[in-house]
Amino acid sequence: MKKSPQLVSLVLAGVVWWSGSAFTSGQVTVKVDSTKTWLGWMNVFNMDNTYAFGQAWAPADLRAAFEPVQSNATRVVLRINTNTFNTGGYWNLTDGTPNKLLEANFYVDVGTLYGGQDVTFTGYVESNTLPAGWTAVAVIKEFAPGYAYIGDTRAELYAGWEFSVTRSIAPGNITQYGFLLYGPNAAPGSPEAEAGVSIVVDNEDPSITAEPRSKRVLIGSTAQFSVTAVSSSPLSYRWKKDGVPLSEGGRFQGVQTATLTIVDAQPEDAGLYSVTVTSAAGTKDSQPARLRVLSPAEYANWLDNPGFEFDVELPTQVPPPWFNFSGAALASTNDFYGNQWDYPVQAREGTNVVRIYNAGEWNGVFQDQPAAPGDVFTADGWFWLSTADALAGDTSLQIEVQFRAGPTPLAMWVSSPVRPDSPKDQWLYLEVTNGVPAGWTQISTENARYLVAPPGTETVRFQLTLHNLGGGTGNVYADALRLMKKERVRITARRVGDQVELSWPTQGATQYQVIATEDLGQPVWTPVGEPVEGDGSVRTVTVPLGTRARFFMVLTL
Repeated sequence: MKKSPQLVSLVLAGVVWWSGSAFTSGQVTVKVDSTKTWLGWMNVFNMDNTYAFGQAWAPADLRAAFEPVQSNATRVVLRINTNTFNTGGYWNLTDGTPNKLLEANFYVDVGTLYGGQDVTFTGYVESNTLPAGWTAVAVIKEFAPGYAYIGDTRAELYAGWEFSVTRSIAPGNITQYGFLLYGPNAAPGSPEAEAGVSIVVDNEDPSITAEPRSKRVLIGSTAQFSVTAVSSSPLSYRWKKDGVPLSEGGRFQGVQTATLTIVDAQPEDAGLYSVTVTSAAGTKDSQPARLRVLSPAEYANWLDNPGFEFDVELPTQVPPPWFNFSGAALASTNDFYGNQWDYPVQAREGTNVVRIYNAGEWNGVFQDQPAAPGDVFTADGWFWLSTADALAGDTSLQIEVQFRAGPTPLAMWVSSPVRPDSPKDQWLYLEVTNGVPAGWTQISTENARYLVAPPGTETVRFQLTLHNLGGGTGNVYADALRLMKKERVRITARRVGDQVELSWPTQGATQYQVIATEDLGQPVWTPVGEPVEGDGSVRTVTVPLGTRARFFMVLTL
């Protein structure tokens, strides 16, 4: 195994698908609420209505705005787009005639929060001065996990009318609601540029402006959940675990405040936490946030739900926080390879695995986790290729680790691939070590076992990608995936008689090796003793003093 010698203070030293209302379990109504996070997206079409491209735009670039300002808005105004105007032929012809149709999307994304419910979006249209050729609609969009588009339900906006649009969202699917304004590109200063639609703002009261966020904590450490809310009258709070109100005392502090603190967190504290916010105007329940209380070995893995064992809603649906961007399903030891009833699916750990199959050119799952520049990770996983439904054709699967700034991949490393000729009917181990050239990402990377986040990193993405180039078939099964964050090793040393004691805090699921040299000018580092297993505690190694001075450091293996 490759080792990376560093100085003592450095990091490394030391397929069933459900849709429709039959599976909905409730109803939720949303309004034009300025306290929500509104996003922008522009879809561009050619004049024959064929799709050109789409990308995220700032709301201001869409010419969508709350007035007078978002914090005390009374209306939202959507104006015809002018930001792309030119006469170079792409957006507009040389005489100024529009050459593109633009669909400005101004929307709220609630993720999977409303999955399994009937969602209604309502509001009142104050004015609509759009000329012929432009349309504006209220819309609810539905996406499968990974943002594969399912469909939408919409209603046109007419001045002086109340709009109401309802869509049944399938369990586990993503909901977006908001507005679309569609029509040809307009010239700045033209009469069309002043036209638009005005919709009355109707904020919830009380309204939650920052939801509690899910947490992963070590056993015995402290966890906190916070909420931010606004109202026309004073607010009160009541936190719940799995829907049951909490009582103040013991490990739970602040159960009737905006911040809940759980001290000395234990496995029985794991679950879903939410808060009910109440004022004289009414009540509002927050989104649930997941608390996982992990052992040191579990906590060292930066992935959440690495074996697909938790939060399973449907027997074939990949559970959160994994996103299925195409061709992925949950499988378990109750299933069979290739529908052969005498060949049950294997699991490396637990009972569940994820099955990646060919459903297009790119298939697989991913999850994003927070990361910062300079963070160091290793990544690996286990894969099974069955003779009953093995890969065939020009297709292969590999692990990708991407460091990203927003939606932009900055750097990436990959594993060796699973191919049709890979060994069958046994667990295959893949480790991410191979760098990729610039073009795949913003920078090129060299082959390495230790993956270092570059400047600008905000998140790290762990992705299983099955690339199908020629209509290939078959499946690959994955389990026991790991993205191991390597913490900085901090060593202390003290002399005890004719020996020296080296101590350092350890991570779970990590091995450490003490090494030594007598000459930093011409260093030849020699292992001292056997590797030490990390378990989350402080480990101590005692080394006899020699006749000459020695320098020590510790490697993570």
